[in-house]
Amino acid sequence: MNAPSILFFDIGGTVFDWETAIIEALADSGLVAAPDRRQFAWDCRASFLADSSAVRRGLLPWKEADELFSDVVDGQLQRRGMTGGSAAIDRVRRSWSSMPAWPEAVAAIAALREAYLVVPLSLLSWSMAIGSSRRNGISWDGLLTCDVMGFYKPDPRCFEKALGLFKAQPNEVIMVASHPSDLHAARDYGFRTAYVEPRLRDPGEDYAKCRPDEDFDHSFDGFPTLVSALIGQVMTKSNPR
Repeated sequence: MNAPSILFFDIGGTVFDWETAIIEALADSGLVAAPDRRQFAWDCRASFLADSSAVRRGLLPWKEADELFSDVVDGQLQRRGMTGGSAAIDRVRRSWSSMPAWPEAVAAIAALREAYLVVPLSLLSWSMAIGSSRRNGISWDGLLTCDVMGFYKPDPRCFEKALGLFKAQPNEVIMVASHPSDLHAARDYGFRTAYVEPRLRDPGEDYAKCRPDEDFDHSFDGFPTLVSALIGQVMTKSNPR
């Protein structure tokens, strides 16, 4: 059996803080009062995940993530009876193209790239992934976003296409995510899996039924332990006693 050499990373929520990005944009735009900003962010996230799932299941026509998120923002503003100048609304629509990273994520990804190919495999759009990576100074070994792939996770065709692009076998990949649904689907496809304790618990995820230590190959309480374990795994295989 081949040792893993590729890490496919979920990034929306696992690496980047989607909540703070929306709250920052709302504060800058002045469209939503402070008491409702966090709820607005969570309503946007829930709607985006529901809509991307509906696209994946053929219940909605294909839309790229940028368009999905813009529609979600507009819908949440309309629900609240809010209007504003186009520049203010556009600031919120573009909020996920400049998300802050979680503390320790930047250093962790740089360290992991010393031993693995580290590549996002994300629901986010290419522009969201690039913009947020540039904000935080993160470099990757590639970039696989569902708008480019043509399938939304966890469609198995998304995993199949990713493997084909890297000419890899499933057991050569570790999927890293804070979302049980991502990891269950990746595991079922044959990927190895690494769960990172979430900073934000996504709406719609059934965390209560997830047993990370049993369900996945690895489970970590944060990025430092992820790096320590996965780098140590490579070193052990490179220098057997």
